[in-house]
Amino acid sequence: MLDQNALSQLKSLKQEIHDSTPRFQGRVRATSGRFGFVNTDDGQQFFLSPDEMDKVLPGDVIEFRVETTSEGKQQGVIEKLISTELDDFFGRYLVRGKGHFVEPDHGSMNRWIFVPPAKRQGCADGDLVYARMSQHPFPKGRAQAVIEQRIGAANEKGIEHSYMLQKFGLSAEFSEAVNAEVQALSEQGLTELLAQREDFTHLPFVTIDSAGTRDLDDALYAEAHSQGWTLWVAVADPAAVIAPGSAIDQAAQARGTSVYFPQQMLPMLPTELSEQLCSLNEDEERAALVIELRLADSGQIDSTHLFRGRIRSRGKLTYNQVAQLIAGEEADISAELHGHLLHLSSCAQALSQYRQQHCLVMEERPDYKLLFDEEGQIRDIVQVERNEAHRLVEECMLAANRAVADWLASQQQGIYISHAGIRTERLGEVTSLLKEHLALPQKPQLQELDQYIEHLQTAAKHEGELPLRTIISRQLERSLISTEDAPHFGLGFQRYTTATSPLRKYNDLLVHRLIAALLQQQEATLPEAEVLQHIQQQQMLARSAANQTEHWLKLRWLAQQPEDATFEATLVHMNASNFTVRLNDTGVEGMIDRRKQRKEWTFDTKTLSHYKDDQRFILGQTVRVRVHQLDADRRQLQFALA
Repeated sequence: MLDQNALSQLKSLKQEIHDSTPRFQGRVRATSGRFGFVNTDDGQQFFLSPDEMDKVLPGDVIEFRVETTSEGKQQGVIEKLISTELDDFFGRYLVRGKGHFVEPDHGSMNRWIFVPPAKRQGCADGDLVYARMSQHPFPKGRAQAVIEQRIGAANEKGIEHSYMLQKFGLSAEFSEAVNAEVQALSEQGLTELLAQREDFTHLPFVTIDSAGTRDLDDALYAEAHSQGWTLWVAVADPAAVIAPGSAIDQAAQARGTSVYFPQQMLPMLPTELSEQLCSLNEDEERAALVIELRLADSGQIDSTHLFRGRIRSRGKLTYNQVAQLIAGEEADISAELHGHLLHLSSCAQALSQYRQQHCLVMEERPDYKLLFDEEGQIRDIVQVERNEAHRLVEECMLAANRAVADWLASQQQGIYISHAGIRTERLGEVTSLLKEHLALPQKPQLQELDQYIEHLQTAAKHEGELPLRTIISRQLERSLISTEDAPHFGLGFQRYTTATSPLRKYNDLLVHRLIAALLQQQEATLPEAEVLQHIQQQQMLARSAANQTEHWLKLRWLAQQPEDATFEATLVHMNASNFTVRLNDTGVEGMIDRRKQRKEWTFDTKTLSHYKDDQRFILGQTVRVRVHQLDADRRQLQFALA
């Protein structure tokens, strides 16, 4: 038995060891496995073992010490939970024997959370639920949750949409205050407003869109001259009727964008505005931002003029109708519009040629149309190729948006969409890739827009084995909405904005407000950075919600296909552990696990390819695959090479 002096020495020694052990604060980052990492503010990263990860949740801020394992590796040991941010979550209810759990629908939370008997709300195995964390797992690793809401069973009709609405906090409903303002605007009408705007009703504008589109926010008209064209783009102007700070405006800002689900559209603005009062409907006078572009034969924009105008569309045309006319086929379009549409087509071709020569053109991908049965499930998926009318409208919208950005820059006040090009951490390998495969005397300066355009155009024409342009396209930054006048490297434009979808995107509506103030020589107020960040976040969430819903429905369709079916697919992304492939006929995407092949195969981070001896997998390559594992309700799909 130790005497008091020995105990005191032992206590002192323990304190010295404790004080000499490095301690840090950091944020927990989960992985697809059971282990994780903790990242400190100064950029250090430490490993967290599965046992340690059981004690925390993704995003937790913790205090931890660093210990060295028997293998000589450093790892974190959690000592204190400072804060947690994961309070509630969505997921699937699981019953395993007497145990009831929620499997979170969370990309970095791969554990089941126990639900105590009194907190289960009568849920059954497989139900989709909204839950709240009632007991944090620190320090013993025993997390618990309570069920706040049962959303529905996995096989209920329309569950894919209703679940995603809940998960992403989306709604098709507007408040009573919004509805009251909408009714007042509808009753007021546009007569007084239109009388104050410049008259363009003599120009035979037409809208070109899908047959079912009802929120028509752009109309086109072009005239040919001896040395070019005049292109008019008229854009619906909801900013003319929606007052800043009104209930409608606040609702639109909160939503940020319209959301396009496979079988449902959630409008940013009430349909009384987006499909009626502000929509550029056929034979109706409407308020519009009119963009007049003078174009040279080369497709260069020589001048831009903006007007607060009023127009009257002469026709609601579909892409197929216009494509048939351009191809010289019989088209159900009024004869008086034929000449104008052919001028419009020639104008768009010149714009396209200019972009091919001076800017960057994205690789075209096919669209896919989902055909549904009475139960709301996919019965077939058909590929829809883009036609000349799609390209015509795209070129006109790009030209209008680019011209508006230049006009705003000339006014020294603008809202822009910038794109910084290649991610900073990938820049070194991309420049090495281009230097090597394009036989350049030195590494290209890809932070300079002119060099970036030049080298990516050359990469697109490169006839070697590797698809250089595709490789680079997988290593780009995301675009950013801001008030900074900066280039858009992705499109190869000196600057860019979007003003052509104000019925569907709130940043476009803000651009209209800014233009109106500048045209009237009024004081213009730029939005705060936080507002633009919120809009960008909402637009990302909207895309995620729609994409996850579509993927879920596609996987349910795929599950009904013959078990021995094989599919032609394209390799669209790769990393050291897996491939991502897209089925060519349906657009369904899934993973191919390559972890077992890592001993024999090498992943080249510069070319994003896998190789072994003279065998190689590269981006854009066509492969044949079969379904290996498929769980539609978890939205998980794994292919195997066939």
